[in-house]
Amino acid sequence: MRSRPALVQVGSLVLALGLVAPFVARGQMIDGTQAPNAAADGIHKSLAEEVGAGRGDWNTPGSASFLISRDPYRAIRRGRQLFQRKFTRADGQGPVTDDGTGDINTTLAIGAGLADSCAACHGRPRGAAGGGGDVVTRPDSRDAPHLFGLGLKEMLADEITGALRQIQADALLAAKAGGQPVTRSLKAKGIDYGAITASPNGTVDTSHVQGVDPDLRVRPFFAHGGTISIREFVVGALNAEMGLQAADPDLAFASAHGRVTTPAGMVLDGRTTIFFMTDEGELAASLGGNELVIVPQATWHRFETPDSVTVLSVTPQPTDHRSDLPN
Repeated sequence: MRSRPALVQVGSLVLALGLVAPFVARGQMIDGTQAPNAAADGIHKSLAEEVGAGRGDWNTPGSASFLISRDPYRAIRRGRQLFQRKFTRADGQGPVTDDGTGDINTTLAIGAGLADSCAACHGRPRGAAGGGGDVVTRPDSRDAPHLFGLGLKEMLADEITGALRQIQADALLAAKAGGQPVTRSLKAKGIDYGAITASPNGTVDTSHVQGVDPDLRVRPFFAHGGTISIREFVVGALNAEMGLQAADPDLAFASAHGRVTTPAGMVLDGRTTIFFMTDEGELAASLGGNELVIVPQATWHRFETPDSVTVLSVTPQPTDHRSDLPN
């Protein structure tokens, strides 16, 4: 009698294995509507059908938000299929930056291999957002990194960025109210990022900032930490590795002085930061829509902008420009 439960357990295990075994994870998938086959293999929706109504909202049928809110499993499956989809010339896939010609020392994307799917570079283990695939064909080339946990990394970076910028905002308010410079330590999530000094005139001395750029934006992606979000990562990878250009209405609106909050909570507002080079170090000032700043005469300065922005600059002649930082 004691053997029956054991047999039931074993039988259940065999049944479970029987259900799982026929499933095969694929690194890349064809478009079944473009390449029908007897095995009915591939993605059963065209690219246009998968894109549907775009991001939309929870009340827009056929949109990504609508699908995520009503059927998360299907949303994950749809995202996985877009990741595995083999893009074609008809979809816009084609030669990479400058068709692979130019100075790779200054334009690293020239060395990126031409791929036809995300899984071509991030496909190990099969069908997963893992590693594999060459990033660039240079002596220091490496395998593409895995993509597991990118959402958590982006959220953590956003939270740290918000905390650091709040410290800066509070320091500016205190300096203006007190009429004298205010120095504040930059610490967030137990990490020390140095210190800033805010002046009553609205400028910020960032010469003692460490571990993050002077704009206090934490960029968690790529080996050198140069990308702020999955969104930016995907847009760049589509262009550099597949020749696909992604039209981003949010970035377009933000660059026209609009303010956008993405579904991930990231605020895009078309702002830029101007840095003045002084004997004491760099002084930073943030600029948004309909704002201006007067650069002191004979002062070297530079702009730093995480996202697209349009800046009108009026400079008396004669003037000078250079691509490297002056001594």
